[in-house]
Amino acid sequence: MKLEEAFNTIISFIPGAKPEEVPLIAAAGRVLAEDIVAQHDYPEADMSRMDGYAVGKGSEGVCIVVQELSAADSYDKPLKKGECIRVATGAKVPTNTDFVVPFENAHRNGENVTYQQGEERKRHITQAGSDIKKGDVLARKGMRVDIRLMEVFASMRFATLPCAKAPLIGVISTGSELVEDFTQKGTVNSNYYHMAGLLRIFDVDMKYYGVIPDDEGLLSKIMKQAALECDMIVTFGGTGYSRYDLLKLTVLEAGGEIPVEGLRVSPGKTFRFGLLGGKPLFMFPGSPAGAIACSEVFLVQAIRKWHGLKTGNIKAQINFPVKKRKGFAKLVRTWLTINDEGMAVACQNGVGFPCVAAIAEDTEEVQRGDLVDVWLASKML
Repeated sequence: MKLEEAFNTIISFIPGAKPEEVPLIAAAGRVLAEDIVAQHDYPEADMSRMDGYAVGKGSEGVCIVVQELSAADSYDKPLKKGECIRVATGAKVPTNTDFVVPFENAHRNGENVTYQQGEERKRHITQAGSDIKKGDVLARKGMRVDIRLMEVFASMRFATLPCAKAPLIGVISTGSELVEDFTQKGTVNSNYYHMAGLLRIFDVDMKYYGVIPDDEGLLSKIMKQAALECDMIVTFGGTGYSRYDLLKLTVLEAGGEIPVEGLRVSPGKTFRFGLLGGKPLFMFPGSPAGAIACSEVFLVQAIRKWHGLKTGNIKAQINFPVKKRKGFAKLVRTWLTINDEGMAVACQNGVGFPCVAAIAEDTEEVQRGDLVDVWLASKML
């Protein structure tokens, strides 16, 4: 099965997230489940842009101070001709205010303020609704909440936001040879640490079922439990063809199905994708190279689909040569940067956004500067 065919098949089985209300303070990095619409104008009232005097309409170069306001105060009466109010920057100006005279352009003597004619040309008032009107769409469904949107939502008085509920992903490692105590002999279960870090970066909840030895009965029991408890399941190991690779048989005997297998990709040709109890099941090879490459292509894109984000790849220049044999796509862990010409570049230097470059099946060699498909493994893109 080709890489693109496998990807399209997998994505077709990934459901969308249900919405949940999230406190604004905890919403940074979350994905919006609905359009966010302004419930009122912003600013909510006419505001002074200067420290100075708000002058009543019809005044002609002289007025009397009738009140002094801080940014927190308000004056509920309309100003009359010949009246003014001392205001701070950000203070609400009363109705019937013509303009604000900055302190440096006014002269005060007791309660009398004089100013030069022509000050009205600079008004120094921010009109109610000049930034945002009630009914304006502040952010669209599928946008990730960043620090700029946090400021906007706070100003617009959104205490909570409807966000896509993160999936609960069950993680199962298989293989009697694996150890989790670094002081024990055996193969360290390094795939678990990569997966735990990846899911944390994507703000995804994880339930870890531990290392399951090569025991078909126990493996079947744990996988059925994960299918009941989780939204998606991830396994490592057991995808090969030896008598100890029990995963495919276990899934099929448990009533599952495997629509994706036999990938023409390297590393990761033994990766499989299935459904168990209707839940998406990602069966990654035990080899760290294959597990990492396939998880950063298939699982990352599935998480993006779950949250309603764009999925798929982009084109980027590769900045190093790669040789491979025909018949298999080659997955290369890279980092995405932008060069001086504004072009996306896939690099090996560990700087930029994590991504996986895919060298096409029918290609034997790519040179520095050639365009390749790149699968983004970053939640920020």
